This record gives sequence, structure tokens and C-alpha cells, in this order.
Amino acid sequence: MTDSTPPPDATTADATTPEGSAASAASGSDVPVLSARDLQVAYRTGKDASVRALRGVSFDLYPESSLALVGESGCGKTTLGLALLRLLPTLGEITGGTVTFTGEDGRRRDVTTMTQGQLRRWRWSEAAMVFQGAQNAFNPVLTIGQQMADTLVDHAPGRIGRREVLERSAEALRSVRLEPRRVLGSYPHELSGGMKQRALIATSLLLRPRLLVLDEPTTALDILTQRTVIDLLAELRAEYKFAMIFISHDLALAAELADRVITMYAGKVIETGSTRDIFSAPKHPYTSKLINAVPPVSGDLPELASIPGAPPSLATLPPGCAFAPRCELATDECLQAEPELITLTERPADMTHAAACIHHDQVHHERKVIARA
Repeated sequence: MTDSTPPPDATTADATTPEGSAASAASGSDVPVLSARDLQVAYRTGKDASVRALRGVSFDLYPESSLALVGESGCGKTTLGLALLRLLPTLGEITGGTVTFTGEDGRRRDVTTMTQGQLRRWRWSEAAMVFQGAQNAFNPVLTIGQQMADTLVDHAPGRIGRREVLERSAEALRSVRLEPRRVLGSYPHELSGGMKQRALIATSLLLRPRLLVLDEPTTALDILTQRTVIDLLAELRAEYKFAMIFISHDLALAAELADRVITMYAGKVIETGSTRDIFSAPKHPYTSKLINAVPPVSGDLPELASIPGAPPSLATLPPGCAFAPRCELATDECLQAEPELITLTERPADMTHAAACIHHDQVHHERKVIARA
């Protein structure tokens, strides 16, 4: 399945399917805002060559919940975020699977089959993304006010007047603790990194979307500004009731912002569960090693341990488990076939703890504390 333009009626599921049944009319907390099923993405690397960047990703995101995608660079986190909103670069395409979005009216739509016109109306109004690096996300030759106005005019349902544009832009900026009089007339380079990031978040929330995807929103910020942005996101989520996908390599931030965590490696989901389960009792050796490589914000100072080696090339994946070459628990059995997610603990809704490791019962997570002199 690609991003090519489908038939005009391709976004609405047939009434005989589960997606188009009467059950979809009720959009409650038990109905996911977003459902990905066997999502696959490939990047073209030559005339007849491509690399599989996502290999069968599936998950559900429920209303007002927060999901963190964690893992090292190159594991597929950003590709997944871009694919969910059909914002992949030119060389990337969705080659299989579905992404189903359920609006507040209960209507379910497959994002992978939307036309460009339908995508334009859906983005920002129902699903928005905060990109990594606000300086690159904003147009440097337009003021913040002009760019917020463009977003409203282009994506708001129906016509919107100049006065309403100004009022809604000012309201959005105040919600992220920015002074509208100063920011609306400023160019991006005239704002600090933290102000730009908050202005970008304000722009993403202009139309009160039901889903917000954030790709490393605090990477380029100092630790104090990071704290401000994280507190702000928690407050905004409580106020506006949006569901959130938080992409990060910073596990401390993920633990603080997310209800649920997905660990990705080599383009696949290798562990998923509630934040409590993942951080207190991870069942995949990769997740455990990620946690042990990050210093805690408080408490005793643990002995940090890096993960040996590097993630595999997606063009030449090793046989069996992709993490096996870096795993101390790996056996010959790990090299025979790639393990599937195994359900370990049943939880309500989407909090089930699962891991793709045949040695999950041998993963005993502990952090060694450095002895003080």
C-alpha cells in the first residue's frame, strides 16, 4: 500500500466490515483513537532496491492516553511517527498494513488510503505533529503570527475571519505561557529555543486535534527548558484531552510523560506495556539495557552500562533475533527465527505486557549502585 491517490471513497470503511459497522458509531474510551495493524514502510535506496524501515508494527492508542516510543537512533521511531500522519519523505512509502483513525463522531478512516485533499483536511484539525527542532519546522522568512494564521486558514473547517485568526492564535500562545504581543510579530530566529518549541506546540494545538505526535520535542533544549516543556505538555494534555505519542531516546522523559511504552528495535516492536511494567520489570534484554544506560533524576547513583555494538543495518539484518549479536542471553535458538511478541501479563485495554524474546523469563532487571567512599 503506497501513498498514491486512491479512489474518492477509499477513506470510508465498508459497512459490512468491523471498521464500518454500527459499533464504530460510539467513540468512547474503549475505542482506540488510532490503530496501526501490520504497518510496513520501505525507503527506496536505488532503482530497484529498498530498505524495510518498519516491519509489521501494530498497536492501539486510546483517548486521552499517552504512548512513548523509545529506542536508539535508527530503530524506526521517527519513521513510525511520520507514517502515521502520511508525512514520509519522497523516498519512503507505506508498503503494507493499515492506520485507522477514529474521530470524535465515531467515524473510522484508514489514513493509508486518504487522498491528498482528505489528508489536508484531517491533518492539524484532527491529528497534528510537533517536529524535532522547531527552528527547522518554522519558515524563517515568515513571522510566527503569519504561520499560525496560515495553519488556521488552510486547515480549519469552513471560513475563518482575520479577527478570529488573531484571537485563536493569541489564545494558543497564552496556553503555552507565551506573550502574544511579543511572539506573533516575531520571526523564528528572534525567539529562544524554548520559546520556539512552545510556539510550535501552540501551533499544533490551534485546531484542538484529537491526536498529537511529538518527535523528540526537547532534544535541542537545555535541561531547565526541557523541564518547562515537559510540565507544559502534561498540563495541556490534562486540559485539552488529546491522545499523545511521544517519540524519544530519553527514557526519563518517557517514564514521566507516558502511560504506556513501546520499545522499538530494527523497525519492529520488541516490547510493550504500561510504564510501570516496563521500567520496574522489563522483559526484553534490550529494554533493560536501555534503562541501565540512563542515569536517574533522583536517588542513589547507579553504575551506568552502555550497550555493546550498534543497531544492525536494515539492509542486512542478522538471521533470527535482530538483537542477538548484542545480547548476552542469546543462544543458537535465537538465530533460527525472529521471535514474535509473547503476552506476559494481561492488563485492561492496551496495557498488556508483551515482549519478543524467548528468554524473557531470564531478564532480571537490576541497577547496581556505585559504592560511596
